[in-house]
Amino acid sequence: LPDPIQMKYHIFNRIFLWLGFAFLFIKKRASIFRRSDLFLWVFLIAIGINVLFAQQKGVALRTYFSLAIPMFCIYYLVSESILLGNNFILLAKVISLFSILVALGGVFEAVFRFNPLYAYFIENHYYTRYITGFVRPMSTQLHPPILGSYLLASLPFNLLLLRQERRYSKLLGAIGVVLGVVVAILTLSRGVFLGLVAVILFLLWVNKKRKTILFFLIALLIFITLFSYIPYPLNRLGFSGLLFQGHSIFSSYRLERLQMAKQIIKEHPFVGLGFQHFRLRFYDYYPGKEKVPYEFMIPDNMYLTILAETGILGFLGFLAFIVFILFKAWKKQRRLKENPEARQQLIIVLASFVALLTHMAAYELFY
Repeated sequence: LPDPIQMKYHIFNRIFLWLGFAFLFIKKRASIFRRSDLFLWVFLIAIGINVLFAQQKGVALRTYFSLAIPMFCIYYLVSESILLGNNFILLAKVISLFSILVALGGVFEAVFRFNPLYAYFIENHYYTRYITGFVRPMSTQLHPPILGSYLLASLPFNLLLLRQERRYSKLLGAIGVVLGVVVAILTLSRGVFLGLVAVILFLLWVNKKRKTILFFLIALLIFITLFSYIPYPLNRLGFSGLLFQGHSIFSSYRLERLQMAKQIIKEHPFVGLGFQHFRLRFYDYYPGKEKVPYEFMIPDNMYLTILAETGILGFLGFLAFIVFILFKAWKKQRRLKENPEARQQLIIVLASFVALLTHMAAYELFY
């Protein structure tokens, strides 16, 4: 569901999550808590300290709860002791089915240049911009990069179903993979494209497909070269579009945000400005003189956002949490060589993390 709906009915989201956690706790009691959860608690505490020092504490506190409550509940609801074997396959099927529906919405949008969701029901300031000219699909996700992020995270689960023996699962996975990749590329988001490349390279590498990696890199080089000579907006996925134009990797836009984050950390090293305060105090640190549209008054990079808004403490808490999860999962998958099914399930989760962590460098994924 798009963000406006989730914001409007956020109380129902929280009730649903708390009920799920309460049911789990009643069933499992204290056994759901483990020593390894320490990194989750460190993370949640570290990113919350900024609230005490934020200029607008109410804004920072609301944002903290909107992040911390889902993170806490989902962390335990999809923990290792709950999602094993067939339960994991069921989760993969649910994710696959919804990703197919969302991707089909993107296909409908691109073909008919129309999205009834935003035309009639939900206000979307980006709708007119992306529905005209070359349509960059938004489907149910309000904005092309967010749609791409959703499909990227779903892609590994579709790949898992593609490896199953049952024909229904294979078909579901195949449809999900094709639609997911096509619609993700149609968003023409640089971050989505790089996330797609990262997840493919990761899966090839972890499955020791060394020769296939070489062929993929050659195909990728040809793809980027061809797109370099295609008119805008398709050339966003060409060399110049990826590296220097617009909001690309080495653009002045990105370098300005990096400079702003450095200045913020210099003045507020430990706890940062507070959640949402990069935007609230944007002109205190912006080096330019021109007026910046509201939507671009952000770092446009989740790592910079965490660093600038939660400081070194929050950033280190985040890094410790992510690195621990990845390290623990990587060690475990190496021990599961005699159980290829469980190993592949773990690799799928890692691949989804890789996709999201890559795309996080291109926009505020948490928000």
